[in-house]
Amino acid sequence: MQKKLIALAVAGLMSGAAFAQTSVTIGGKVDAGYQFKKTANADSSGGSNGGKTTETLSDGSASTSRITVSAKETINKDLEAGVSIDLRFSDFFDGKATNNSTTSTVAGVGGLTSNDKKAVYLKSNMLGRLQWGVQNFGDDFYVASKPYMVEPKDLEFVKYGVSTYRMTALTNRTTQYLTPTLSLGSFKIGGQAVYAIGDGRKSGDSNVSSTSSGDVLGGGFQFAFGKVVNGGYDYLSRASTGVTDATEDGLRFQRAYVSVFPVGGLKLAGTYSTQNGRARAVNTAFQDKITNAVVSYNFNDKAAIGAEYSIVRDVGSNRNSGHGWMLGGAYFLTKSVYFYGAVQKSDWERNENSVGGYDGTSAGFGATRSATKRDERYTRVGFVKEF
Repeated sequence: MQKKLIALAVAGLMSGAAFAQTSVTIGGKVDAGYQFKKTANADSSGGSNGGKTTETLSDGSASTSRITVSAKETINKDLEAGVSIDLRFSDFFDGKATNNSTTSTVAGVGGLTSNDKKAVYLKSNMLGRLQWGVQNFGDDFYVASKPYMVEPKDLEFVKYGVSTYRMTALTNRTTQYLTPTLSLGSFKIGGQAVYAIGDGRKSGDSNVSSTSSGDVLGGGFQFAFGKVVNGGYDYLSRASTGVTDATEDGLRFQRAYVSVFPVGGLKLAGTYSTQNGRARAVNTAFQDKITNAVVSYNFNDKAAIGAEYSIVRDVGSNRNSGHGWMLGGAYFLTKSVYFYGAVQKSDWERNENSVGGYDGTSAGFGATRSATKRDERYTRVGFVKEF
C-alpha cells in the first residue's frame, strides 16, 4: 500500500487564480526469502570437481527489496512533470559494513545497489512522455503485460529463463521517449525510442566490469487487443569502441513477446530473443537465441501458480546450449502481503567445439558477464510485505 502526500501551491499573482497540485508517493517492499541452491562446480583439468550446495537468506524473487518515491506536478491541463526513484537494496539480510568501505559491491557490505532506477520526466497526453535518468531498456510495460510465469505485484518469476540477457547497455545517462497510446476500438498500440551515451565513448575503453562503452540506440512497440492478447517487440544496438578483438564490446539485442488470456485467469505467454556480440574473431563472438514458454493461472488475485520452459541456443563456437524448467506460485494474505515459492532446474549441454570445454560446470561467460552455465537446481521460498 502506497502512502500519498498532497501539497497544494497557489499562485495568485496573475489575473485568474492558478492552482498547481503536487503529489508525492512513497512506497516499497521487503522480500525476506530462503534459497537452497545446488550447482555443479567449476571446470578443472580433469573435468568436473563435483557439486556445491549453498543455503542463503536473501531476496528470493527476481525483484529485490526497495524503497520507491515518486512525485508529479500538473503544470497545465496537458502537461505534467515528475520524478521517480527506485532505491534497491543489495540484500534485505545484509548487515552493516564489515570494513571501512562504503561500496555496496564489496563482500560483507550492505546498502543500495547499482540497479537503482531514477528518472525525471515531462508527460503530455498529446505528445507522449520524455524522460531522462538511470533506467533499463525493456523494463517498461506501458501497453502490454509482463510475459512472466507468475507476476502478482512485482514478484516477476522467470524474467529471463535459464540465461541472463547480456544487456548492460542502458544503465545511466539514458533518454527515453514513449509515444502516446493510440486506441482504435479494442486495439491499442504505443512505441518507444531510447538513446544512451556510452561510458567509454571518448576514451575507447572496452566493456570492463559490464560498463557500457559505446553509444546505444534502441526502440520498440507494444500492443494490446482488449483483454485477450498483448505483446511487443524491442530492438537495441550498442556501438563498439574497441579496435581489437580483445576490446570489441558491441552488442545487438532483439526481443518479441506475447501474452494470451483465453479464459478466466489462464495466461499463455512466450518470449523469443536473440543477442549477439560484435567481435571480429568468430571464436570470440556469441549469438544467443532464447525461447521462453509460460503457462500460469491466477485465482482471482488470491493466488497464482505457473510453469515455464526455457531453451537457449548459443551458436558461438566457444559456447554451448541449454534448457530449463521452473514451477512456482504465490499466495496472498492481503493485497500487499504474500508468500511465494518456486523450484528451478537448468541443464547445459557440452559444445564439442568449445574452447575450454564447457560441460555444465562453468562459472560464467566471463569476468564481466553475470550469466552462468552451471547445471543448477534452485529452490526459493519467501515472504513479501509491500508498503
